[in-house]
Order: sequence, then C-alpha cells, then structure tokens
Amino acid sequence: MAISTSPVLIVGAGPSGLALALTLLRNNIPVRIIEKQSKYQIGQRGSGIQCRTIEVYKFLGILPEILEASGPASSLKVEQWAPGGKEPERIVEMVSFVEDTPSRPYNNTLMLGQDRHEHILRSVLERDYGCNVELATELVSFEQHADHVEARISKTIDGKEISETTTFAYLIGADGARSVVRKQSGLTFLGESIPSVSMVTGDIDIKGIDKKYWRTWGGPSANGGPTVSLRPCETDDDRFNFTFMGSDEANEKVLSGGRDAVIQTIKEITGKTELQFGELIWLGLWRPNIRMVNKSGEGRVFVAGDAAHVHSPTGGQGMNSGVQDSFNLGWKLSLVYKGLAPHSLLDSYSDERLPVIATMLNKTTELFHKTFGSQGRDGWVRGYELRQFGVNYRGSPIVIDQKYTEVEETSDPYRSGDDGSVRAGDRAPDAPGLVKLSSSAEVSKDKDALTFFDMFKPSSHTVIVFAGERPAEEVDAILATTTAYSKGSIQTAVVHPRNSTTTSTTISSPANYVLLDRDGHAYKGYVVSESEISVVVVRPDGYIGALVFQPEGLKSYFSKIFA
Repeated sequence: MAISTSPVLIVGAGPSGLALALTLLRNNIPVRIIEKQSKYQIGQRGSGIQCRTIEVYKFLGILPEILEASGPASSLKVEQWAPGGKEPERIVEMVSFVEDTPSRPYNNTLMLGQDRHEHILRSVLERDYGCNVELATELVSFEQHADHVEARISKTIDGKEISETTTFAYLIGADGARSVVRKQSGLTFLGESIPSVSMVTGDIDIKGIDKKYWRTWGGPSANGGPTVSLRPCETDDDRFNFTFMGSDEANEKVLSGGRDAVIQTIKEITGKTELQFGELIWLGLWRPNIRMVNKSGEGRVFVAGDAAHVHSPTGGQGMNSGVQDSFNLGWKLSLVYKGLAPHSLLDSYSDERLPVIATMLNKTTELFHKTFGSQGRDGWVRGYELRQFGVNYRGSPIVIDQKYTEVEETSDPYRSGDDGSVRAGDRAPDAPGLVKLSSSAEVSKDKDALTFFDMFKPSSHTVIVFAGERPAEEVDAILATTTAYSKGSIQTAVVHPRNSTTTSTTISSPANYVLLDRDGHAYKGYVVSESEISVVVVRPDGYIGALVFQPEGLKSYFSKIFA
C-alpha cells in the first residue's frame, strides 16, 4: 500500500472538483484529481456563471481568464414563438442588466460553456502547480480510519487496468449525481424525481439565424405539444445549445436518430426549413431530479457539487453552488490539515452549506414548475436573487456578530444577505478608492489605489479595522491580538475615514495595509461609524466571519477557528 504525496484525493474533475483543487493549492496543499471518464466532457451544460462565483474567481486569481473567454448574459432576451410561427409572439427579458456599484463590481451574470470553463481551470492548475487531471482513473472503494483514508483506485492505460491502494489524509467526492463517494459514505440522498418530464439537449452549429436572442417554439401553452429552444453560445461561431421536450417516444427517437433526427425535429417545430446545420457537438437526455444529502461529509470524507445536491437547471444555480461548496470547504480543510484549526471546524461545512442548498433547491424547483408548467411562458424571468449576493451564513456556529445581537427569526440563507444590512455571515462588500498612506501621511498616487477584493485571499483571514477617529493605541491593541496566530494566516488592514485628521504618527502601524477611504465607499459599504472603531473579519472565502469592536471580540472569533 502506497502513501500518497498528495494529502487530498479529489474524485471528479468538473467545476466543483477543479475549484476545490485550486483553492487547496492556493493554500499550498497538494492534491490528486482523478476522473473516471477517459476524455474531458464537451458541451455547454452548466453555462451561467453567477455574480458570486465571479467574485470567487477574483479571489482565486483567475478572473482575467474567465472574463476573456465568457460572454455577457445581461442582455439575454427570450424570443417566444408559436410552433411554425412567422413572427415572434413576444420577447421576454430573461436577465436584466444592472449597473456595477462600488460594493458589487460584478453585478451581471456571465455565459461560459462548461467545457471551456473546465479547460480554464485545468490550464491554471497545470500552469501554476503542474497539477493534471488523471483521466480513465476511478475510485473503486475506500476505507476511512482515524488518521487517514485508504483508497482503492483503478486506472486504465492502453486498455490495461492497473489497480493501486493508496492512503490520503482526506477524500473529497465531486463525482456527480451517481457519486461513489457519497454512496460508500452512507450519506442519504433524499428528494424527488419527476418522471413525467424529460428533455433532449445538446450543442449544434446552425447558420441562417442570428445570435441576438434565445428563441423558443411551443411550450406548455401550445396544448402540450413539443418544444424546441435555441440558445446562442458565447463562442465566436455558429454554435447553439438546443433543447427538445416532447413525449418519451419522441425524445427517444431524437436520441437514437442522432444529428439527422435533431435537424429534422428543429426544422419541423420551428418551421424554419432554410436553416443550415453543421456539426453536432454532443447530445444527451436530461430528467429532473431534486435531491440533497443529509450532511456534507463525515470524518475525513466529504462531498461537493452534484455529489451533494442535484436539481433543475432553471435559474443556473447548480454549478455555481458546487463551486461555492468547494470554496467553503477548501479554506477550512487547509487550516485543519496544516494543524492550525481543530478538526471540528470541518463540521461547519455542513452547518453552512446545507441550509443554502435546501433553499436553492426550493427556488429552482419553483422556477422549474413555472417554466414547464401551465404558465410556462411566465417562468423565463430570472430574479436578481439568483445572482447569489444574498447567500449568507448568518446562522453559522462559527460567526460572531456583536453589532446585530438579536436573533433573526426569519433569516433566509439564500436572500437575507441582500436585505440592506451588513452582518456577520454575509458576503463581504468590495470598496474601491482605498489609497495607501505613506509615513509622511501623504496619499499615494491614484494608480496605487486598491479595492478590498484586491486584498482578499483564499489563504488568509483579513482583519479590517475601521479606525474612525479613535487613538492609535486602541487600533494597535486590536492589531496586537492577531499576532498570536500563525504567520500568514491573518492579514490586517487599517482604514481611516476620508475626512480623517490622520498624522504621520498615527499611521506608524504594524498593519499590512494602512489606507485612506478616499471616496468613502468602504465606510458606507460596511455601514460603520466614521468616529468609532469597528472591526470586520473577512474569511478566506470572502464572507464576514465577525463584526466586533474590541480585542476580546476578535479573540472570541478566532477561538472558534484556530486550534
């Protein structure tokens, strides 16, 4: 039996598994990623990248690659046609454009095919760490022990099957809805299937139709007849993602008939016989399942993404929720593996993510019934909450809020973070125009201005001390609290209000950053006093872990995190 040089085995190389690998590697934790399939998946599939996931990719340092490859969804409109119609019946603005703001610099969803999305993640892993996905490599079984996990792995090379048994510190299943990790862990996967609904989906090249709109023909209002939708892909070519929903017999006919049947079906339902078709990229059948685990893991084995929850694709929440599972788990697992945090910190992965997922399933199921039910044509509008700014961990046992001390009886784990307040457990807002103060109390040049998002790292907590107009001694007492913890696990920033009377003596600070809130966005965005001290602890995943006012509050929070 071999002992792996990589302490974490990740099973599954979709967005969830790859995002987890990147998060761990950014924390200097080596990983091994295996994928059962012999080739990388192709096709659009989960193509919407929501705003919160965009922010996650900013923190992980890969946002430039994502932005370059993606297209905007902000102008996405759905043109609805009757089958064979000569003119569209109406146009629905599916996703509305929203101006970016100082606290939300990425306010609009992006479109990026899942195959291209995964390629970016794999490329970054290889470029930055020499980490590659092992294809045709399958987890057969595992045994969990007190201090390790023993995994039996099967790899196919040139048609020959090679078995190995290797030990790892942790095992993470990101291996999809049929997860071997979930099943062998004994986690339940309760929910419902909807056998009355199925659809054929895939990607195909089409000429003769512009890419201005997402177009649908038919639907529930068309007397239960078949439906076709054509969604333009973000690529600079003729590629469209199509879905066809008909009877089981009709769906099977399209699946078995391949490209010719797809073309015939699209022409028959749309009435657009002049369309010219190119390559059929992929073709598959989808049936709705709405399920989630009872807990996200146990001991040294965890699940993320579709291995932990499956749902309707309406709303574009699934892939995004999987990436955010991984980002939540990754920083905690890193601290525990390094011996900086107790193993009990990993319990908060379930505590925080399961309420969010349960609410997400309810929301996407509601959208599914609106879209494909009797009022289906009204189900295409996507609300602002789907951008996931409101996702929060206010009820988490590891957050501390000394500003809002009352118990929220109606807190919503998917929406309350967008209620206008800024509380512990909420997404940490951004703020531009933060300029460094020099030892002569001069403001640095504008080109050196920072944002909070520039500072946040997946490998450290960020303690932001809003100094107000309080004496430097009070600020230094708070900063001194952070020195008790492992170097590199915490970074500090002191932020002075824009009208501050700061002098050269007051900024002789041990903080990593001493900043002036030149434009006032930081104090406004975090809703803090410009006269009194407020301390905001931002976790490595960009959520607020604590809102406190004194060193004791800071110690109380970190006692929940560090060993």
